[in-house]
Amino acid sequence: MSLLDAGAAAKGAISMLAMMCVQGTVLALLALVLVRAGKLRPAWSAAIWLVVMVKFVLPWGPAMPWSLSDLIAYLRHDDVGHSLAMVPTVVEPIATASSVAPAIGWLVLAAVWATGTAVVLARTLAAQRIAVRDARLAAPASTSAQSLLATLAASLRVRTPRLVVGDDVTGPYVVGLVRAIIVVPPALLEDETLLRAALLHELAHVRRRDAIGRCIQMLATAVFFFWPIVRIAGRRLDLAREAACDAWALEAGDVPRPAYARLLVRMAALRTAAAAGLASPRSLDARVAAVLGPPVRARMSLVHKVALLGWTLVALGGARTAAARGEADVCKYTPQIAETLRQAHPEADLDGDGYLSKHEACELQAEVRRRAEADGTEQASSMVGEPLCCNCDSGDGLIPSPERPDTSCQRSEGVD
Repeated sequence: MSLLDAGAAAKGAISMLAMMCVQGTVLALLALVLVRAGKLRPAWSAAIWLVVMVKFVLPWGPAMPWSLSDLIAYLRHDDVGHSLAMVPTVVEPIATASSVAPAIGWLVLAAVWATGTAVVLARTLAAQRIAVRDARLAAPASTSAQSLLATLAASLRVRTPRLVVGDDVTGPYVVGLVRAIIVVPPALLEDETLLRAALLHELAHVRRRDAIGRCIQMLATAVFFFWPIVRIAGRRLDLAREAACDAWALEAGDVPRPAYARLLVRMAALRTAAAAGLASPRSLDARVAAVLGPPVRARMSLVHKVALLGWTLVALGGARTAAARGEADVCKYTPQIAETLRQAHPEADLDGDGYLSKHEACELQAEVRRRAEADGTEQASSMVGEPLCCNCDSGDGLIPSPERPDTSCQRSEGVD
């Protein structure tokens, strides 16, 4: 692969990254409005923010009408993109000299992004690996604690995880995608009420399969390490996820609310592990207020699930093509444009008849684009850089003349 080819590939990757960033940011803003305006349940909020994180790491989706990507594509659509009426009448000549400077610039930018992503991802994976290793090497909990966990797991209809005792300074947490391991500090084993509350909370994480969501969140944070919106969305997902597990624990168990609030306060003084801990100092006040406030249902109703499905389709659906949206290029390939192109690029008149047919104009456009991609240059300001309505066919392929107007090219909207 040549340097110019590598530069073109790097430019494509950065362009796709920018597209993902824009779409994810728009969706995050919509989610913020929706969560604040709707005063949604924690489980609802956590699901909405998880879809936002998925959007940041999912560049494509099945084409869906009225999806966010489709709406953005529609808003970006204008006649400049496929009309020659607004392009300059002076045509730039085809660039023949290769320039490596743009290619090097795109390669440097891609290298900076790849390095930052790799560093963030490596650090996160290393911290997670340490948490898993410590959990596997920790001593098993007492028989009574194991029996309590089995009873609670049966009530929540989840497979009973392993229960181990960690160090004194790390709060309770759960690790493992396939076989979960719950780690609790020794102090919790001395108070059965607090232990029950902690176990119910961690079992709620297992029931909700939050480990998968954390992996998606970790990937989005690494890919967009430079974008603060991703970190803000991640913090809101953390808060909603922990609040949802609080609601699960209070609904599924018989833990008094004051005792659960006391657990949150005590655990906030401990260090959090690589996996999300039970309590975080940044969210402590909000969580204690929610625990001591009116009861909140942990499970989503059928209406909520249907609404969540609609939100997911709108958020993750891809954009349709212009033809699928009922749009088509406007053919404005006039004799004046044809003559201007012929004078600027006489070599485009392949048959030498003094006329530049649509087919010849499209061949010229394709050649310009091929050279632009190879050189790493832009041709957006050039007339041949615009769509030349090559899908229109006037029959003989010649340019329309004043004596013989071309009526075959029309906008497809509203035309049968």
